[in-house]
Amino acid sequence: METYKKIFADFAGPYLYDALEHEKSNFQLKFDHSYDVFENSRSLCASELLSDELTESACIAALFHDTGRFPQYKKYGTFKDADSCNHGTLGARTILRHKLLDRLPRKQRNTILGAIALHNRTTLPGFISDELRTCTEIVRDSDKIDIIKILIPHMTDIRPGNEAPLMGLTEMPGQITDSILLSLNNGEPAIYNEMRCLNDFRLLLLSWSYDLNFVWSRQEMVNRGYVSILISQLPDTKQIHAIHKQVLEQLNS
Repeated sequence: METYKKIFADFAGPYLYDALEHEKSNFQLKFDHSYDVFENSRSLCASELLSDELTESACIAALFHDTGRFPQYKKYGTFKDADSCNHGTLGARTILRHKLLDRLPRKQRNTILGAIALHNRTTLPGFISDELRTCTEIVRDSDKIDIIKILIPHMTDIRPGNEAPLMGLTEMPGQITDSILLSLNNGEPAIYNEMRCLNDFRLLLLSWSYDLNFVWSRQEMVNRGYVSILISQLPDTKQIHAIHKQVLEQLNS
């Protein structure tokens, strides 16, 4: 894996070094995130009985999953796909264009590229192979666990410069969008484009509890205290208390 860490660092390095001052922290955020998602995937894979090749594929896919974020932010100045481009498919195209994974066997490379292209889909297509599905699910879970870790401090200590990680959403005390609340009540992941304020974003993160695929991921949500922190930042209402109970039941199931 050290070889692929170096390949990734060599690719991302120029974005960090050549960035304008106000861009550097956002590029650094995605650089660090990529390595943390890789570490999550290693821990997740160790908790499952997976082949060595599938473990390697998942870990490489995790490391490179946000390759598209670098050209995306450079061109558009945002991490919001709806206002720019699909960073998953851009990542796969960028890897192909720069031949970053060309030393891998074709079949394994295709699995990794597929996982990168699919990792940010709302749902996975039904016709993909079991190997690609498992690889993608590992990346998706590993990604979600780290995204929540990154966003909680930004949501706790809101200050100028947080616009990109928080997708431009602001604090609107007491407000929650009905459709976001409905998704959680139905036990479904909420939809990014329906968010209108930071409370919606907090609920969306909690809704990921219904889209985690492995016991390791569900345990991490609870053990790292993510659920209790996010709930504490939401309005103290009967609706939120009911969601808290429902989410914990899902994660402990």
